[in-house]
Amino acid sequence: MEKVWRNRNFILLMFGLAVSSTGLWVGIIGNLEFLQKNVESSFLQALIILAGFLVGIFLAPMAGRVIDRSNKRNILIYAGIARCVAILFMYLAIATNSVWWMLIYTFIIGISGTFSNPAMQTMIPLVVSKGQLLAANSVHVNIFTGARIVGTALGGVMLVGMSLFSLYTVTLVSYVILLVATFFIRVDEKEKRVDQQKKKENFITTIQELYPVIRKKSMVINSILLLIPAFLFIAGFNLIVIEISEIQNTPGIKGILYTTEGLCVFIGTFIANRFFKENPKFIYLSIITFVIAAAQLSLVFADHFIPSILTFALFGLAAGTLFPVATTIFQTDVPSDFHGRFFSIKGMVDNIIFQALMLLTGFLLDTVGFNIMVISFGISSFLFVSMIFLRNTWTGGRMKEKSVMITK
Repeated sequence: MEKVWRNRNFILLMFGLAVSSTGLWVGIIGNLEFLQKNVESSFLQALIILAGFLVGIFLAPMAGRVIDRSNKRNILIYAGIARCVAILFMYLAIATNSVWWMLIYTFIIGISGTFSNPAMQTMIPLVVSKGQLLAANSVHVNIFTGARIVGTALGGVMLVGMSLFSLYTVTLVSYVILLVATFFIRVDEKEKRVDQQKKKENFITTIQELYPVIRKKSMVINSILLLIPAFLFIAGFNLIVIEISEIQNTPGIKGILYTTEGLCVFIGTFIANRFFKENPKFIYLSIITFVIAAAQLSLVFADHFIPSILTFALFGLAAGTLFPVATTIFQTDVPSDFHGRFFSIKGMVDNIIFQALMLLTGFLLDTVGFNIMVISFGISSFLFVSMIFLRNTWTGGRMKEKSVMITK
């Protein structure tokens, strides 16, 4: 971990990420406040919030190809400029109370994120050595989690005594700091070949290119699958927290649950860096995912104060361990020439899964209730992980039998 903090490029990258992510979450609080004032329909509010994600989903295949062909630092710079321009449209929205200007702001933020997020993940292996990747990814997760906690708290405090214009100015300053920090990053990248065929860039063609590369990478495929139970918890995170506060009739529990989960994510990343640094095995990832399934099942005791806190602590520890390890596997096992396309498509699929699972969580809360929902989620996660574990064990056993027969 100490070696990572001696890396100038990594420090600049993470410093910019910390400041901009904090500003991003301050901006998200501002978005919610603006929508509450100008849009009465909750459904329309949700559509406006999702607009940026939807644009990103359509652009992801093209973004991945552009990132693989281009200088990653330049991609981050262009995305940073786009974010700064987006704030200007938000100023217009505030001045005119126009949701249409906010919609343009949302589109630009969504597009910049479609390019910058996978570019950031492909940039980390370029600025740190392979042996430091897990530590670097742990720091990345910690910074984003810390920014979420600080940004939402700061945004809430600022709304009490400041105008929306001032709040978005803070966001703009954070984006400018990220942009300036990016200019000082120095990375030598190999010149990429330009595709003379100019193939049409869409989801299908990108998957056709990625599939032959990753289909024999069992750890990559298993890691992708083992993230799904965690997504099941995270997608409905806010709805679950709200439901628990209503069940316990304690509004203050929301802040406690968010803080507990965030702090335990920090501890989880430390555990990942301490115990999974050398060649993380499938069995360890499976155990971590079983812990996440257990956390989902334990939500059945959410009507009690202490058990609900312990549930979020358990999930935070497991998620903080799982995500940096899985990201490291993706960065090391997937060839670097495909990093942009891989992380762009993965980000696109993650967004689709998140939205679908969030809608599913809301639907189940309205129809079957909290307890039946969390029991269903927990059992489904246990069965899902068990199937992957048994399949991997069976496949591994058959491969060993074949190798023994060949040697004979």
